[in-house]
Amino acid sequence: MKIIIIGSKGFIGQHALSYFRTKGNEVWGCDVNVDYTDPNYFLVDTTNSNFHSIFEQQQFDVCINCSGAASVPDSFNNPARDFALNVHNVVNLLDAIRKYRSNCKFINLSSAAVYGNPLALPITEQMVAAPVSPYGFHKLMAENVCDEYHRYFNLQTISFRVFSAYGPGLKKQLFWDIYQKLKLSNSVELWGTGNESRDFIYVSDIIRIVEIYIKKGEFNGKAINIGNGEQITIDEAAKTIISTTQWNGELKFNNQVRQGDPLNWEANICKIKDLGYKQQVDLKEGLKRYIEWANENA
Repeated sequence: MKIIIIGSKGFIGQHALSYFRTKGNEVWGCDVNVDYTDPNYFLVDTTNSNFHSIFEQQQFDVCINCSGAASVPDSFNNPARDFALNVHNVVNLLDAIRKYRSNCKFINLSSAAVYGNPLALPITEQMVAAPVSPYGFHKLMAENVCDEYHRYFNLQTISFRVFSAYGPGLKKQLFWDIYQKLKLSNSVELWGTGNESRDFIYVSDIIRIVEIYIKKGEFNGKAINIGNGEQITIDEAAKTIISTTQWNGELKFNNQVRQGDPLNWEANICKIKDLGYKQQVDLKEGLKRYIEWANENA
């Protein structure tokens, strides 16, 4: 199988590239950073990527889009940039596939941010999407583009609504923030009350779902939830990572809601469970691996 990973230098993209190469596939990377050592690599422009030459040169069976902006706060500060990276690039990708490789399967990594603050938990794919940030709106727009190209051009597309991904390589968001603060102070302050919740999923489990879906899934232009179907409070998650590091300081919350942050998430994952997905890395083990990586690479 011939696979291209768009955003192969990013957090999830790096793991996808490495994993699928170990499985004997011909895997190409594509990103905005120069790579002098990998012959199977395409360099593209940050906000004006033209993918036509890539799909004209190579006939790929699968395209996994791990690219895009991934910062809710930055989407408020730079909405045009966020749109270019999360929507316009998806249009460019799908148009290149439409023109040169119409039977290429396209997996678009979207986000649970499309849901905003759901009215009920667990969140099913049928619930009304109500983003609370430009980032969430743009991810939803990209999903609609995937549906459009499936409906009108018969492309094989699917969007993965990834919930709270974490693991080695991620140098931002909650766990990285906690890790950095633990090293510098005897007191760690986090946003919110601690009662906010997320559905955490370790990066290798995400890659396994991608593999399962390529083999068994229906590429019908729709979106599916990617999580573990488990609601864990921020307080509980923070205490788990703290216990892993044996830090003895004070954990506190500022009781302020950060702009664009949802309150509670828990995914209904019936669709991926029906395909055979079972969690392999729980939060305790995942954070143990994350801290080991952070200690070696921070």
